[in-house]
Amino acid sequence: MNILSISVLAVVTVIICVMLKPKNAEISVMLGISCSVIILIGVLTQVSAIVTTINQIIASSGISIDYIVILLKSIGICLVTEFAVNTCKDSGSQSLASNVSLAGKIMVTVTALPLYSDILKTVLSLAGN
Repeated sequence: MNILSISVLAVVTVIICVMLKPKNAEISVMLGISCSVIILIGVLTQVSAIVTTINQIIASSGISIDYIVILLKSIGICLVTEFAVNTCKDSGSQSLASNVSLAGKIMVTVTALPLYSDILKTVLSLAGN
């Protein structure tokens, strides 16, 4: 799915949702969420190309795979969180969106803890402690 297809699908869906909202708000919300899921699934088909490129970069750079795993997990958490937050906002649930956003931030922090630990160890070893 390319950006043109995604954009056209999104704009057409928004127009339909705006037309439906005064008479049937529930259907309008469901249509918006359904379109978002379709776009997300379409974009996720590109993940294999991303993984292949990252594997090539890892092989040529000598970067530890552990750091790349942390990076990819964090990116995944951010993307899923952003999708959920926007869906909650579109459905009119700002407080739920804020809670999901906070949970995503906490999960990224927890995921990156081993990286923080390694950085601290490196700094301490360079400082002579």
